[in-house]
Amino acid sequence: MVGKLTGERKMIIGVDAGCLGIKDERLKVGVYQVVFNLLFQLGKIDKKNNYRLYSFNPIEPKVMKQFGNRMENLVLHPARGWMQARLPIEFLSKKPDVFLALGQAMPRFHPFKTIGFVYDLAFEFYPDCYPDSLAKLRKNTKYLVKKADYLVTISKSSKKDIIQLYNVPEQKIKVFYPGVGSTFTPHGQKHSLGASYFLFVGALKRLKNIPFIIKGFTKFLTQSKQNFYLVIAGGDLWFDPKISKTNPKIKLLGYVPEKNLPALYRGTMAFISPSLYEGFGMTLLEAMACGCPVITTDKGAMPEVVGKAGILVDPYNIDELVRAMTKISGDEKLRKTIIDKGLKQSRRFTWKKFAQGILGVINEN
Repeated sequence: MVGKLTGERKMIIGVDAGCLGIKDERLKVGVYQVVFNLLFQLGKIDKKNNYRLYSFNPIEPKVMKQFGNRMENLVLHPARGWMQARLPIEFLSKKPDVFLALGQAMPRFHPFKTIGFVYDLAFEFYPDCYPDSLAKLRKNTKYLVKKADYLVTISKSSKKDIIQLYNVPEQKIKVFYPGVGSTFTPHGQKHSLGASYFLFVGALKRLKNIPFIIKGFTKFLTQSKQNFYLVIAGGDLWFDPKISKTNPKIKLLGYVPEKNLPALYRGTMAFISPSLYEGFGMTLLEAMACGCPVITTDKGAMPEVVGKAGILVDPYNIDELVRAMTKISGDEKLRKTIIDKGLKQSRRFTWKKFAQGILGVINEN
């Protein structure tokens, strides 16, 4: 552990910003959004320290411009061995005072205060959903939670899991909730299909439990006398092969840019997120902020994010999902009540508070 860092001395904050250099738009979700919004806010509230953003691909100038003049992008090649070989070489000559391990991984060589970020431990509970990345995720996370000076996670649920799975002292872990972007509001254009629709937004991977939505929606259609669609919006980089594409009432939109999501949320009957596990669940927050009723599951961090502002179902019980869809679509008074509660709940989460929490850890002893 390093000594006191809270004096007048200006510090150099090193940042694993590798995710900000990615080119595939389908990957600009989740961790990308957390890292971008954290640095954007730190650029506004931290008037003292300077930041080195390490990446293996250049971060676009238009992105860097939004972070302010206290941040510079250091592009380190090659990408292969970047974390355990290239970064340590850089640290030998120019080490920062503090390092933000924002990618749920950290280099073995770290002669400075390191703050490790843990977003999600779904791979420990559902290893079959991570056939290609399980070993790497386990190795990186186990080392991170053991060697980082502080850990930051994004829900109390995740903190509990870290303690239980890795035997980490509670006082080492800080919980700070992510926020929601200013574009996600109930005011503005609404998407229209010419008929009512339910909505899912997120990567089309196994953990998201999308076949469960499809089965529930299909059963709901047999009981409902109204005309409904199911709209599924999300990148197919980790496509779940069990997702059926045969029902004409199901529309797969593919990846939808963030700027187009609010209209989808505003126009839907309800947003459905039946994930088996989430470290937080940012789409839940986006939906609530847009005035969209939420149906989600009673697992992971979802109940913590939604509070009493949504309907929780068992992610394995089709009948519970069908009943929730029937309630939402058949009771406008209930729907309005859930919308109002969701708007109020979403205001609890801001990126500024998230960044203020991280800055506090940076300045701790």
